[in-house]
Amino acid sequence: MSDGRAAAAGPAGAPARAGLRWRWIAVVTGALASVLLGGCIYLRLLELRSQLANFDRYFETDLRSGVKITCQKPVLLDADMAFFKLVPESRTRAGVAERWRFRWVKVSSSPGEDPRDYEVAVDFIFVDHKLTRVLLPERLFVFVPKQFFLTVVKAFGHAQIDQQKRTASASVHEEFGPDKLPPQLTRTDLTAMLGAPLEIKENAAGVIWHYQYRAASADQRSGHIDITFTLNPASQKVRRIQGRVFDLTLDIALPDSTAGAPPANNSAAHDAHP
Repeated sequence: MSDGRAAAAGPAGAPARAGLRWRWIAVVTGALASVLLGGCIYLRLLELRSQLANFDRYFETDLRSGVKITCQKPVLLDADMAFFKLVPESRTRAGVAERWRFRWVKVSSSPGEDPRDYEVAVDFIFVDHKLTRVLLPERLFVFVPKQFFLTVVKAFGHAQIDQQKRTASASVHEEFGPDKLPPQLTRTDLTAMLGAPLEIKENAAGVIWHYQYRAASADQRSGHIDITFTLNPASQKVRRIQGRVFDLTLDIALPDSTAGAPPANNSAAHDAHP
């Protein structure tokens, strides 16, 4: 995988070369990317940004089943989550540790399908009230490649911060050569991993499969998932992924996306808001 490049939000430098391009246009909230306000929370977030700029020194990752990110020197507090307006579905305490669970259930119109079979759950682990570990499930990475997800997280170590507007911005433009392409998703893969789509449409770009996930409870505040997969009608392979994962807006163009699909924006930007 090539090194990610992070800069102020705006047009990417050179036109994309041949190969696979992951392009994100993101509005990000949450513990890993939000930058806000004044006082102690702002200082902790500045420290987090500094740690993200030296990611391998301050964080450990495990990609074997989903993504596990462990903070070596935790700085964010459980009390900070309320300021981000993040409310979990449940909290479980064991000694000095507390697990916050966020869960999203598939919105489905397929008769006989149990949405819980396709739910997505994310866990925050706090130790002595400090955010120590984030656990992201394998199913989430049907939408987002793991290594590119980490590239996005690392990019916020170089984000430009506007405290007055409560925003942070960074640009990520990542390219993969043909030897680095992951296996391409097919219609069969989507059905096995995500079940039947909420809606199927067809246009000049291809066959569009639409999926939605909602928070598991009315009390949970953590955004939602709304994703479309564009499939090549002939090969039944996914050529483009677009949508919103929690508060990330993404546009992922796969190798044959130019065949009948409108060109994507050559810029990629991330803006964080509280």
